Amino acid sequence: MRDTELWQAALDAKFFTAPPQPLTRSQWDSMLGYYGGVSDVPAVAFASDLISTYPEAKVILVERDLESWYKSFDEAVIVHVWSPVIWAVARIDPFFVRPLEKIHQKWARGWFRAGNRKEMRENAREVFREHYEMIKRVTPRERLLVFKLSEGWGPLCEFLGKPVPDVEFPRVNDTDAMTEKIRLVAWRGVKNGALRAVPFLGPALVLAVAWWYVRVAK
Repeated sequence: MRDTELWQAALDAKFFTAPPQPLTRSQWDSMLGYYGGVSDVPAVAFASDLISTYPEAKVILVERDLESWYKSFDEAVIVHVWSPVIWAVARIDPFFVRPLEKIHQKWARGWFRAGNRKEMRENAREVFREHYEMIKRVTPRERLLVFKLSEGWGPLCEFLGKPVPDVEFPRVNDTDAMTEKIRLVAWRGVKNGALRAVPFLGPALVLAVAWWYVRVAK
C-alpha cells in the first residue's frame, strides 16, 4: 500500500497545508516513475501540477456533456465516497479499504471542497467547469488533445503517435463498471476483516460452547 501513503501525503501537501507545498519532480518520480500515464482519482486533482512538472507529457482531456457526466459521477462516485457501508468496511479492514477510503475522502474534501455528500453534489458542476477551463488554459496547444470518446481510436492514436489497434474501441458503462469495482473492494475488505477476527472469535466460540454445555446441556 505504498502508493496510497504517497497519495495521502500529496493530498495533504496540496490541500491541507498552509501554504500548500507542491511536490518536486523527484517526489513525483518516486510515485509515478514506473507508469506511462495517470488518470482519475486522485491524480485528476493534481492536473496542473503534473502538466508543469512533466513538460514532455501529452495531455488528453476527455470532453463530456456536463449533465451527462454529473449523473454518472453522482451514481458511480459520490454515493460511494460517502457510503456508510464503505465507512463500516474501512473500520474492519484498516490495511486495505481504510487507506483507499482516506484517499477518496481527502480528495473530496480538498478538490471538491466538500465535507459531505450534499456539498459534493452542490460543488461538482463548478469543479467540472473549473477543471476543463484550467486544463485548456495551462496546457500548450501542441500537448493537448480534447477528445470525445465517440471519436474512437483515430484522433487518440494520431495524437500519441501510435498505430490504431485491430480491436474495437472499448465502450463500457462507467457507472456499472465503477459500482462493480467498489463492490469487489468492499467484499475484499469484509473478507480481510473476517480473517483477522478468526483468532479472536475461535476462543470466544469455544467458551460459548463450554458455557452452554455446563449451564444448559447438563
